[in-house]
Amino acid sequence: MTEVVTLKYWYDFNGELEIVEKQALVIALSTVVTANGECVSIEVIEKTDENGVVTFWQTIANVILPEEIVSAIDFEVMKELSVAEMFRRLAAIKKI
Repeated sequence: MTEVVTLKYWYDFNGELEIVEKQALVIALSTVVTANGECVSIEVIEKTDENGVVTFWQTIANVILPEEIVSAIDFEVMKELSVAEMFRRLAAIKKI
C-alpha cells in the first residue's frame, strides 16, 4: 500500500551538511517517489542514521519539470495511480 510521508535527507552542499525535508510517496519497501526543486524522482533508500534521516540513497529515475509544477504535486492524489501512470502523466506535462 502506498502512503505519503515526510523524509529528511542529509545533503552535502560544498562541504556544508544540511538536512532537507522532502514529501515522499512510498511505492515499495525502501522505494519512494519524491518531488523537490525541479525534479520528481524515484529513489531507493539504502541507509538512515539513528534519527531516521536518510544518509544514503540511489536515484533510479528523474523527471525534470518547472519548479512551479513540481511544488504543486499532490502525492495524496497521486498515491491512487500506478507508478507507470504517474510518470506517464508527468512526462505529458513536460511536453506541454
